[in-house]
Amino acid sequence: MDKMVVIAQFTYPADAQTLVSLLKSEGIDCYLRNELSARLLYGYADVGGVSLEILEKDLPEALRIMKDGGYELPSGNIDWASDLKKFMDKLPLFKGQKLEKQLLGWIIVIALTLALIFYAAAFFMYG
Repeated sequence: MDKMVVIAQFTYPADAQTLVSLLKSEGIDCYLRNELSARLLYGYADVGGVSLEILEKDLPEALRIMKDGGYELPSGNIDWASDLKKFMDKLPLFKGQKLEKQLLGWIIVIALTLALIFYAAAFFMYG
């Protein structure tokens, strides 16, 4: 089983679609990580955009296609999601889940906590 590698990151999922189409037209399978989270939480939370991933074996061909297409080639490690995942795995509750589920779970926990605080404050202020 080949490893997936990140070759590009985009703030908005729609911005990635042109490159996805280009790579797929050349026979390279690719995947947008965090696409659903970015679409659902747009305007509410910054999940860091989307990451375009391909199989490691397709990397040289994909970089050639990107260069020929005028895209900026990646430099260094741009896989921030794996760093965030390592951090999120250290937090309790959603340990071992996918990063998207961890983020959504923590957003729900924080929202419920804030709602409880506001409810308690209103209860104590107005009886």
